[in-house]
Formats: sequence, C-alpha cells, structure tokens
Amino acid sequence: MTRKHKSKMYKKEIKNKTSYLTMLSEFNKLFFDMSSIHGFPHISQEGRHPIERALWVTIVAVAVYGAAILSSLTLTRYRENPTVISMERDRFSWNTSFPPVTICATKKYDPIVLDDYVQKNDSIKDKELFKKFIISLTQASYLNLETVVDYEGIPGEEFINLINQFKFRFQVSTTNSAGQEKAVRIEPTYTEMGICYTVNSHIAIYNSYEYWSNGSWKLLPEKDIFYINPLDGEVFANVINITSGYQIYFHGPYEFVDIASKNLYTEESTFLQMYLSALSIFASDRTKGLSPKQRKCRFYYESNLSHFPVYSYVLCRMECRAALSKKLCGCLPHFYRRLGGEKVCDVKGLHCLAKHKEKLIFLKEQCSCIANCEEAVYVVEFLDEREWFLGSNLQWGMVEYPKMRLKRDVIFGFSDLLVYIGGMAGLFLGCSVLSFIEIVYFFTLRLFWFIVRYDRNK
Repeated sequence: MTRKHKSKMYKKEIKNKTSYLTMLSEFNKLFFDMSSIHGFPHISQEGRHPIERALWVTIVAVAVYGAAILSSLTLTRYRENPTVISMERDRFSWNTSFPPVTICATKKYDPIVLDDYVQKNDSIKDKELFKKFIISLTQASYLNLETVVDYEGIPGEEFINLINQFKFRFQVSTTNSAGQEKAVRIEPTYTEMGICYTVNSHIAIYNSYEYWSNGSWKLLPEKDIFYINPLDGEVFANVINITSGYQIYFHGPYEFVDIASKNLYTEESTFLQMYLSALSIFASDRTKGLSPKQRKCRFYYESNLSHFPVYSYVLCRMECRAALSKKLCGCLPHFYRRLGGEKVCDVKGLHCLAKHKEKLIFLKEQCSCIANCEEAVYVVEFLDEREWFLGSNLQWGMVEYPKMRLKRDVIFGFSDLLVYIGGMAGLFLGCSVLSFIEIVYFFTLRLFWFIVRYDRNK
C-alpha cells in the first residue's frame, strides 16, 4: 500500500469520526431544544452568550444534585423505616391468645421402662453404668453437660432416640373454664432443657420428635389454638395430676423457649395458681408486602434458619448457639435437629461444650436476629403456691384483659415513594413522568431514526 493511499484512508477515517461527532452534537442540541425539563432549552438555544450558557449549566446541575440527594433520602426512608407502631384501644373487637406455656418436668426419664429395657437386653455389659448414662443424658442441658456420664459405644446420633425411648410419660389432664369447644392441647417438644410439653402454641410441633422423624421441612396447617375475648369473662386452664416438679415458661403463640428464657420452678405436690396480663403486637396485611429488612421483623413462615422450618426470635438465637457449638467443639448438641453431614456430639463433645457454658448460654456474639412481627408478652400479676396432696396442679389464666394492643403498619409505602420522588423532580426540574419517558424515547427510537436519516443525507 502506497503512502498516498494510506493518507487517503486516514483522511477518510478522520472525516467519518468528525461526521459522527457532528451528528451526535446535532442530536444532543435537538434533545435539549425539545426537552420538557426546565433549563435545558436555555443551554442549547442559539445566540446565547457563553457566560449565560455556563450559568444555566450550573443551575441545572445544582437542581439535578438537589433532586438526587433528596430523592436518595426518601428512598433510604422507604428501604429502612417505612413502618410505624401505633396503638389500638377497641379491646372488644379483637381476640387475645390464651397464655401459652411450656412445662419442663424435673423427671425426664421413666424408671420402669429403663429397668425393663436393661433387664431384657443382655448386650449391655455394665448395666448400672448404662442406667446412669441414660439418666444423665435425659437431664442434660447447657447448664449441666459436664454431668453426662461417660459411656462408650453409643454415637451422638442415637442420643435423641434414646431420650425419646426412655422419656418420662407426662400423662396429665387438662381443663379450662371456657368449655370443651376451646380445648387445651399439649405438644411434646425438644428444647435446650430437654424434652418439655407446650400448651397453646402454633410452632411447638416443629420441634417434636414425630415431626423430625418424618423428615419433613414443610409448614403444617395452623392448628386452632385457644383465643379469648373480654366477653368471655374470667378464663383459666388447669394441668392436673403432674407427678413431678417442673419449670414453667410463658411465651407467645409464635415463640419458643430456650436456656436463657425466664422460668418459674415449683416442686412436686404443690398447687400453683397464676393470673397474667398480656400485651400483643400484630402486623397489618400491608406489611406483608415489605421485606423483613424493611419492616425489621419476620413472620413465622419467613424462616431463614437452617435447623427450623419456622422463624422466631428465640429459634434464631438457638440457631446461633448451634453454629457456635460447631465452631467451638465441631459438633451439634443432640437437642437440635440434625442436618445432613452434621456431626452430633457424643459424650466427649458434650463435655467440650460444658467448658464454654457461659458463652453458649449468654450468647454475646452477634446473631442478627430480628423480632417477630406478631407476638404477645405475658406478665404474671398474681401468684399463689401452696402444698397439695393430689399431685402437682397448675392453674393459670387471665382475669383482666388487655385494654390496648400495638399495631405494626406501613406509614410510607411504594406509592408514597413515587409521590415524593416525583415531587422532588417537579420542584427542582419542573418535570414529570412523561419527561423521563421522553428521555427514554429520545435515546432509543428517536436516536435510531435520526442516525438512519443522517446516513441517507450524507
């Protein structure tokens, strides 16, 4: 290729580049001239002094910056704080869940079943040691893991089956003052304190041995639980013929209990009578359209937990303890549901966890657990405990109904976001939704036909 030919090619490339730059300049001028955004036509209008043009560029830039900053603040409010908690006082128009309770008997094993098993099983070499091991295992919690008797030959994966096999038969009768149409149900559930029994809960079933054994992770249909209304008058429930001392925990119908939950202990052969007050919080249907991060709470069916198909604040804390247990000792305590591939602690693993008792119980590490969207808090207003010759009896109920409840609702929704951002754009730039549609139109369809016509006219 000759030098003369190269020179012609170079001039042609320069001419093409100049031609396209001219085309883009003309198109930008056309956009500024026809734009409905205030200030743009003044920038491109012919005959303007450079200082005047620079002034309008500055004014438009400041306006765009102001609109962007305020719109960003509005968007941040929508993302982080769109809800409000208000108070409702029309107490006759809502029902309150009867106080759910979890009862943890001090007797965790059935001595008759254990003795019968040991006598019939000849493969057990040291029968007394085996019995001590089973008794200590059924009583095990984060408070006393060091007391579990060292017994070799049984893997940690079998611990939960042994506890269920030798568990104390919690055979009690339940009654309530509202009649049989509002039955009080007792669900056996596994907690960090061992096997316990929960009354009037929506989520206790998900920590039961039967649910775990089925291998299910699906949400079950909500069972009808015991709700009461001020028109019901005084309502109480009884759990009678408890043949053991026990600890009791009060919690909401969508909440669980853990080793750090407050409890009340009563000995065998006592009659314990308690009356409580309640404060409930519920979420409106509008909040369900927000993300958990926006509303700063989760519904029970929005679980992000690995070991539980439902969510609650306490279950989230339990998941943190499970993760910390694996981090500290490389295994999971037997009272959590095991996932595939997870190692369940044997006796040595439980003894390892006992060395970190304080860390595991108080859980000072960051967990990022958020509150329940729907919850009820119960406070004991009256308590009476006396000796009772007919076994241990428990009576609890509500005499005074809540005069108010809290409602979590949306105060700044998506429509409010659009109105605020549109208002900022209108205030600073004098534009509307059509102005933004116009921008999209100009730099897509209009630009395409402008280039086509420009190439034809060259």
